Amino acid sequence: MNNRRLVERITRSAHVGVALLQSTATRPAAPLKLNFCLTYWCQYRCKTCNIWKRRPTDELTTDEVIAIVRENPNITWVDLTGGEIFLRPDIDEILDAVVSGWHRLALLHFPTNGFLTDRIVRSVERIAGRGPAQTVVTVSLDGDEQTNDRIRGITGGFRRQVETFNALRRIPGIVTVFGVTLSSYNLGRFAETFEACARECPGLTINDVHLNVAQVSSHYYDNSGSSTMQPDPVKVRRELAEYRRLRGRPRSATELLESTYLGRLDEFLQTGRTPMPCHALRASCFIDPWGVVYPCITYSKPIGYLRDTGMRLDPIWNNLDTQQLQGEIWKGQCPQCWTACEAYQSILGNVLAGRGRSRHRTALPSAQGRAR
Repeated sequence: MNNRRLVERITRSAHVGVALLQSTATRPAAPLKLNFCLTYWCQYRCKTCNIWKRRPTDELTTDEVIAIVRENPNITWVDLTGGEIFLRPDIDEILDAVVSGWHRLALLHFPTNGFLTDRIVRSVERIAGRGPAQTVVTVSLDGDEQTNDRIRGITGGFRRQVETFNALRRIPGIVTVFGVTLSSYNLGRFAETFEACARECPGLTINDVHLNVAQVSSHYYDNSGSSTMQPDPVKVRRELAEYRRLRGRPRSATELLESTYLGRLDEFLQTGRTPMPCHALRASCFIDPWGVVYPCITYSKPIGYLRDTGMRLDPIWNNLDTQQLQGEIWKGQCPQCWTACEAYQSILGNVLAGRGRSRHRTALPSAQGRAR
């Protein structure tokens, strides 16, 4: 990496930290991070998610997605999600727009189910080393071969997922991790999941696997009636404790962030409450495939429509109703959750401002994930 590129990456990363710190003190005039769902199409049939049951039409066009990038130039962090984003025939055009159009972008992240290995790898190779300070790809996986394919509803899925993971890991400039979601369908099987992945992925470490817990969202996962998939929080805490033990003490800033996320996840499982002031609508928001804006992936309250604003977020973001809703969220007057999509910006903003301590200490009688 040449010196100019290194300086640019450091500058972009520093800008994120400063912006998140400022967002804790004063709400910014525009979001710093977007959780942007590009499509609800998905070829998997996961038991924990009903996105695949949708047959969406009239999703945002290529030109509309590019306009969102153009009209909202100060984004520093974006999660592109689905559905499966690589089912969009225009995904290369979209990724090009993101890495070239958002000049302050420090972090680009997107998950994939990993099934379309060749297509995924080609697209990621095209953007490797361009744009953001860091590009992270999460390959979703929910167990060993038998468990994974049963939960995700597609034969041969596990084989494709590990093949995609191994191929992505060989691309310079790309950080690749497995994302495992604990649910009632795979609880107690993390050790065998890791062992199965380690056999297929030489050199795999525990830090190459991110752990999350299945949660509920009516507008995103469309699973508000799927209470059977939610795991027993006591058993989750037990598995989480073993996972944290295996990770050991954090040895980098990234590992420290993950450690904090996991510690607060344990607290959420005890209390059922978001463990610190949430930065939804303060630093971030969620955009669905039709350009409908929500506070986050959990709170099913639409706040505006980008197709009505020329793809500009600021009229929605700075609306008085949005500001009032953000104030309620900041006080914890919202559906409660703790997901990586929303947690990381809250952790960074609160810790940088010296507000990293938990605000909830009393355990509730039941911390089973509440319907959002």
